[in-house]
Amino acid sequence: MRRVGRTELLLVEGGVPHYREMVVLGREISRLVVEEYGADFLVSRLADPFWLSCLSCVLGFEWNTSGQTTVTLRALKDALKGGELGVVVMGGKGGEMRDTPNEIMEYLKKVGREDLAPHLLKASTMSCKVDNNAVQDSYNIYFHSVVVSDSGSSAIINQGMNIEARTARRYQWLGSRISVEEPHTAISSEAVEEVVLDLTSRLSRECRECILDVLRDSPITTIQSDLARVKSILAGQATLDGRTFSETRPTHHHLKPPKKLDDAILRKAKENAESFESLLLCEGVGPATLRGLAYISELVYGARVSWKDPARYAYAFGTKSGRPYPVNRHAMVKAAETIRQALESSDSRASRIMLRRLSTVLSSLEV
Repeated sequence: MRRVGRTELLLVEGGVPHYREMVVLGREISRLVVEEYGADFLVSRLADPFWLSCLSCVLGFEWNTSGQTTVTLRALKDALKGGELGVVVMGGKGGEMRDTPNEIMEYLKKVGREDLAPHLLKASTMSCKVDNNAVQDSYNIYFHSVVVSDSGSSAIINQGMNIEARTARRYQWLGSRISVEEPHTAISSEAVEEVVLDLTSRLSRECRECILDVLRDSPITTIQSDLARVKSILAGQATLDGRTFSETRPTHHHLKPPKKLDDAILRKAKENAESFESLLLCEGVGPATLRGLAYISELVYGARVSWKDPARYAYAFGTKSGRPYPVNRHAMVKAAETIRQALESSDSRASRIMLRRLSTVLSSLEV
């Protein structure tokens, strides 16, 4: 599995007056893609950060707002409900996010692919662990969506929230086989964070190994003592080159080491220190535990870790906010009808010609 993108978005609230039209048009666009290229291709496109952003804009969302993820995928979930096109969207926010494993099992049982369950369920959990715990960029995951085709192709879309900055970041994955080292192939972001603890970076490979060694070889009392040494260094103790840590690595509040590591969690972590993957999946091991162990590995044992942010648009029918102009709901329905007629035409050449005329049809509609 590889994470294929991350996008930073403005956090917005409010209803969506044209939600029904989003479902209608989203269904026909999905149907067109599936009939032309197959369900697996649609899954791969939804894992592409730029394609999903463009689709959201076509469905009436701004390119830089959080709703382009949550509402667009909710609309597609409704549009693809039933699985007639051979692909479904599962998960969401709140209760829907927590119910994702049940949705996955229900769908796989329906299509007779229970054999995919172990990999897909693990990928669903692991992607959240990586995006929330292994990459600490101040965004907490609150939205989780899984897209699966009948053949087993899958994509995962997570979104995190930074309440103080009122922004959201989207993380996208393709496939169900996970690697914890640089799983992404593209990062999309409006802005780059000054400091991010990125334990997935290849530059953090030594740190990941050191974290495991510390857990395997050090008593809990030693780990707690090492954490106390970390605090002394952060308080102003000079490094080997004579500079203080604050001069070489600014410390943001969300990246401060924990005051103390929980002994019970450390015991569980020590039992699951076979690999960094098993450590991430260990119950109770969250951002604070990993952050504390990363500081110990770097500042006490000299293991290198990356503090660099791994991070790196189009209107068709208007946007929810009305900027640059309100959504033309009639135009959305007209576009969906045009696509439907093209797909149901017996003459494939005529269908393609009709689709090419779509832009002309839309331009003639009053905005």
